[in-house]
Amino acid sequence: MAWWFWRFGRRRNTVPAVETAAEPPPAPLPTPEPGRSPDLWQVLGASVRGASHERADLPNQDAIGWRPPSGAGRWVLLAVADGHGSAKSFRSEVGSRLAVETALAAMQELIDGQTDPPDLSACKRAVDEDVPVAIERRWKAAVAAHLEEHPLLVKEVAHIEESQGPAARQAVEQNPVQAYGTTLITVLLHESFMACLQLGDGDVLIVAADGEVVRPLQDDPRLMANETTSLCGRECWRDFRTCFQTLAEAPPALVLASTDGYANSFSTPQGFLAVATDLLAILQEEGTKSLAEGLPQWLEEASRQGSGDDVTAGIICRLDIAGRGEKADHDAAGC
Repeated sequence: MAWWFWRFGRRRNTVPAVETAAEPPPAPLPTPEPGRSPDLWQVLGASVRGASHERADLPNQDAIGWRPPSGAGRWVLLAVADGHGSAKSFRSEVGSRLAVETALAAMQELIDGQTDPPDLSACKRAVDEDVPVAIERRWKAAVAAHLEEHPLLVKEVAHIEESQGPAARQAVEQNPVQAYGTTLITVLLHESFMACLQLGDGDVLIVAADGEVVRPLQDDPRLMANETTSLCGRECWRDFRTCFQTLAEAPPALVLASTDGYANSFSTPQGFLAVATDLLAILQEEGTKSLAEGLPQWLEEASRQGSGDDVTAGIICRLDIAGRGEKADHDAAGC
């Protein structure tokens, strides 16, 4: 595992290329047996406090979660959120946690409401139109409940005025939801379709079985420097970017969803994209256990040597291309 750790912990343009033998094509997705629902996907992830936040004694303002709790199934949900951490968003670590919880709940409703097989046209309409509205409604209701139990403190709003002036303090007092500002990425992988939703910065990368990496979502030109769209925005459902793809012939081998602290830890965009293919190589060679065990260390090293920001990454992968050792354990267990 040492060389993987070194590759992930450095800015990739400093790492020499490693030639490997061509991998055999992955096996097709398994055909469900009568009365059996095999797991097709595995989701895993990690979130680490940024190096700069450790030095400043600030909390990790990212959050991550998934469903089902086991992480494996014929469908899986993943949500990643990045609290703004600005002077105005002084409760963003709470906002990001609530974002993950409410996004998973809204996407669970989408899954629960589907027929078998699902109506793909209806699913697409829901992802494009209904789910963003549901996430905003749920999140702002959760924020209101938190505010009712934990009203803004005098010292919290006083800090805003000290750093940004009386106008900024007044803005938050009039609209306290700003204190919880956060971005959000949500990914759903079903046996027959994939859905992605994103509000604000961060990254979603899809890796094909041959290692090709693509971004499923269009760039938002408003995301410049430290500016980002946010769940605390008015009618923020309009700012969601969505993607819906059927998976009839070519399901992805791996999907990576991460907060912007990860990509910002690399000196070039190409370096960050190469991480996704490295993750696929680890999955194919060593399996999901190695990914889950190594990921926190890789993220911590990326933050220390790169952005210094909190770094969070969630990975969804196909179980049929997991490492050879993992397959042997699976077969020995009689699964």
